[in-house]
Amino acid sequence: MSELEVKHPDFAKRLNELMSERNLDRNALSGKTGISYEMIRRYCEGFAKPRSKGLKNISDALDTSSGYLDYGEAPVETPTVSDLKAKIKTMQNSSAPSTPNSSDPEGTQRVPVDYGMDGYVPVISWVAAGNFSDVMPVTIDDVIDWIPRPQHLSKRAFGLIIQGRSMWPEFKPDEIIYVEPEISPWDLKDGDLVVIHCNDDKQATFKQLIIGDGPEDMYLKPLNPEWPDQKIIPMGECTLVGIVDSKVTKYR
Repeated sequence: MSELEVKHPDFAKRLNELMSERNLDRNALSGKTGISYEMIRRYCEGFAKPRSKGLKNISDALDTSSGYLDYGEAPVETPTVSDLKAKIKTMQNSSAPSTPNSSDPEGTQRVPVDYGMDGYVPVISWVAAGNFSDVMPVTIDDVIDWIPRPQHLSKRAFGLIIQGRSMWPEFKPDEIIYVEPEISPWDLKDGDLVVIHCNDDKQATFKQLIIGDGPEDMYLKPLNPEWPDQKIIPMGECTLVGIVDSKVTKYR
């Protein structure tokens, strides 16, 4: 088929409009995406349309969504971490006491925040999870990222990024788990996946709870059958941080 046939006029129109708005010519777009000038020319003139990888590279370079560039779909505005942090700070300032009080003479009292606002929960560090409390689960600086909150989870739920391979292969490094803190130790069942913190440790830990026949038989177990320590009996006083509900699954 001859290249003289314009097969993707709508795509070419959106591409050229975005390039004009971003002050990018074909050479500049080629440099930002690593796609050859000749292919950029063909895209701009509607003779061809990029595959998924090239489409993503071009979309990123033009600060738009692949859906809009490919089909004209209006991009869904997802709040950034900075946006959500700014909104939380605004909420804190509006909720903070206007005048100092005797228990907080400098007005530095920390105000509990609804971290599930707008349907998102914070992803925090394992150290922050170890310091989780009913009063203030995390501070603004503890937030690594934000992920959508499933409707069945409480607004105090949070996420943790898997580290290491003790829970392999069910939970792989860099996957994110949802943790529900609103659960009583008395509601736990044998085989539950839990996040706990022991006062001898600097951060929380994630393992499977094995209850056995009684309190003396209770211990933590990694899911990885090749993990050297298959029966972990925590030393010192331990606190239940939460139960693991599910994980964020990403394939790319």
